[in-house]
Parts: sequence; structure tokens; C-alpha cells
Amino acid sequence: MKFFITVFLIYSSLAFTQNTRDLNSLWDEIRRNSNLNFDSTKNEIVNATDKYDGHQYLINRLSKNGQRYLYYTVKEALKKGLPVELSLIPFVESQFDPYAQSSTGASGIWQFIPSTARENGLKKNWWYDGRRDILASTEAAYTFLTSLYEKYDDWLIAIAAYNAGPSRIRREIEKNKSNGLPTDFWSLNLPRETKAYVPKILAIVEVIREPEKYNIELPYLANRPYFSVIELPSQVDLMQVSNLSGVKLELIYELNPGFNQWATDPNGPFHILLPVGIADRFQIILEDIDPNELVQWDKYLVSSGDTLTSIAENYLIDFELLKEINGLKDDTIYESEELIVPRGPSWIKDYLNRPDIYYVQGGDSLWSIAKKFEVTIRDLSIWNDLNPSNFLLTGTKILIYPKYLKPRPAPKINRNNISYPVKTGDTINKISLRFGITKDWILKWNDIEDESLIYPGDIIKLNLSEIN
Repeated sequence: MKFFITVFLIYSSLAFTQNTRDLNSLWDEIRRNSNLNFDSTKNEIVNATDKYDGHQYLINRLSKNGQRYLYYTVKEALKKGLPVELSLIPFVESQFDPYAQSSTGASGIWQFIPSTARENGLKKNWWYDGRRDILASTEAAYTFLTSLYEKYDDWLIAIAAYNAGPSRIRREIEKNKSNGLPTDFWSLNLPRETKAYVPKILAIVEVIREPEKYNIELPYLANRPYFSVIELPSQVDLMQVSNLSGVKLELIYELNPGFNQWATDPNGPFHILLPVGIADRFQIILEDIDPNELVQWDKYLVSSGDTLTSIAENYLIDFELLKEINGLKDDTIYESEELIVPRGPSWIKDYLNRPDIYYVQGGDSLWSIAKKFEVTIRDLSIWNDLNPSNFLLTGTKILIYPKYLKPRPAPKINRNNISYPVKTGDTINKISLRFGITKDWILKWNDIEDESLIYPGDIIKLNLSEIN
């Protein structure tokens, strides 16, 4: 009898824990507050939800992408009295990737283009890009969406205007009015992208409302903040934050993607995001530290014989960067002139030159990408090891480095052809890494269709002379 009672108690405890966990899921929070009215039987929405039907991996990816920032967008929407469904827009805009950048120059989880960002108070300079700042961009997005709703009194049209722009929506509404036609979202003649955009968001809403209907299970997503906001007394060096908090520098950049350089903007914002728990400890440390220790700048008095180049070399930065920091229009400096010079640590070059990542879109060429980012085709070729004559595949990752990085082509090394005997444990990928070549060359030279079908004792031809 005791055995059955014990089993029952354990089962009840597990069930209670599971139910409590489910109750606290962020998905449940969204579901409880989801009140946006729309006709879910519309073909456009049905077609968009079909994408998720039975495809658990897509839902898992949504959960993974939303784990850092979704709680914040949800809570901010609820705090402002806005439809909670608006918090899901970044899933469609950027997959919640703050470093996402479109071919039209949109950036951040809310994908603001430069002009709309400026109109909504998001600043951008050498230090900082508000479009990528999670707090600032979310505030700007909700302010923009609210103004669009106040203009049209229809949330679906407001969401459409967020994508297509208010001017396009206004023209289509006026056109329908003059023709005696309805002016709801479904009746407007909108761009194909916008026609698909709104149903994509509503499809995610439908899946959250009724996951069982689509044969999927919403993975547990904690209904609690991932990060805390720490107020700063001044500009801080991000490496200093990493050292004091014990948080890896990579995570600090992921939570604070608005900061472009090795330090926060000297003119603000004066806050930083850190993971919950760690933030409390860092706050205590911050209160006991001299703010001057957080500021990594020197004031340099120009001496006779100094040049921007010589000063920049002493401080391990590029003279173009030195010019930009000090607002210099040319290379001329004067004796006794005072310059501001970043006192960066030894890793400054690496993080100064962190690249932007661009994914090739349909119709792109090296010429169009080079023009878009104001670099040369030669730069792109060297940075990405590309042959300018080759066709660019859609989705290819392209690294775009800041203008301060001077690309240097790798020196040519003459190499002879090799007949390589396959050893136990070898794979095409391992062989390619060993010889510093791409595996595509090996597959081509040996007419291999299935790279998994190589065996110990096989002879692999490495025609290295072809790539000298």
C-alpha cells in the first residue's frame, strides 16, 4: 500500500510541477492575452498556417529564436495596452536576430530602414545604432505602430503600413474609397510582400492559440525576463564589463547589439543589458568602482613632428578612425592641439573590425553588394575568398568589414599535386581542412558524387597546382 501511495505522490508532484511549468510558459501568456480579431478562415492565413502543420522543427526554431527577446516585446506590448500579437512581428521581420540586415538597408529585430528610424527617434552614429538596440527599437516600433493605428483605426492595416509604408497604404485606401470599394486590409491592392506579411504574423498567432490543431507542441519558454537593465554612470569599455561581470564578451555584444564598437556611446544611452542574476552582482560591483576606471580614453597633446598616422600607430588604431572620433575634416593637426584617443586594450583591432554579415538575395551581384556597402569588389573578393567571375548563390554569407580594415591578399604559395591515401577516420571535410582547400575542389578532381563514400586505402587526387 505504501508503494502505491508513494508512486501516487511522486506522480502527483511531477504532474503539479509540469502543470505549473506549463502555466508559466510565455506561450500561454501570449495565448491568454491574444484578443486581435481577424477571420482565420481566409485563404491567405490558412496557407500560411499550413507551413507549420506537423512541422515541429519550425516551432522549435521559433522558440529558440525568441528565447532572449520575446519576453521583453510581450511585456512592453501589454504594459502599453497594445495587442500582444504585435510582439510577434520580429519573428517575421528578422527571426529576432538583432544583426539581421536586409537588402534595402533595414536592420535590427524590427527591421527599421534608416529614414523610418530617424523619424521615430532612433539615433545612429559611429558608436551606436539604435535600430539594433533591443530597448530603443522596441519602443520606436510600438510608437510607430500606435501612430499608424490611430491613423487607420485598424490593426491589420497598421501592421501592413509598418511593412509597406504609410504613403502606399494611404494611396490604396484613397483609391478604393474613390471607387466605392471596401478599405479593409484584404480589399487593398498591396505589394505581394505585404499581402503575405500580415498573414504570416496571423499564422503564428493561430498556431499559438491552437497548437494541437496543427499537430505541434509549443516548447516550454520561460515566462520571465532573460536580461536586466543596468544603468551606467558614464561610457564604459565592454571588455571591462565582461571582466567585472564574468560574462563572455560575445554574450555582451548579443544582448547589446546597438553598440558598434568596443565601448558604449559616450553620449548615451547609459545602460547595458546583462543576464538576470549576473546583473545584480554587477550592479553591486559597479557601485564600488571609480567611474574613471570605466572610461578608456586618453587626452593626447599633439607634439612637434606628430602626424595622425604616427599617433594612430602608437594607439593601435587606424588614422581614419582617429579623424572620425575627433571630427577632423582633413589630415592636418597642429602642435599643442588636444585629441581624444581611445585607450583600447590589446583586442581592440579584432573587435573594431567585427564584420557585418549580409546574405545574398536574388538578383545580387558582387558589383551591387559592393555599391550598397560602399566597398570595392576586390575587398569583397579578398574578405570572402570569392572568385569575382563566379555566380553568387542566394543565401551565401558575405562578410562586410568596416572601412578601417585594409584588406591584404593572401600571398601565393606554389604547391605540387599529391596522391593522398585515405586513412581510417578520414572524411573529405577533414582532408580539405588539412590541405587548406575547399572540399568542392576534392569532389571535382576525383568525380566524387557522395562524399561519404570514401574508404581507407582509396587514393584521393589533390591537384594543388591548379590553385597556385
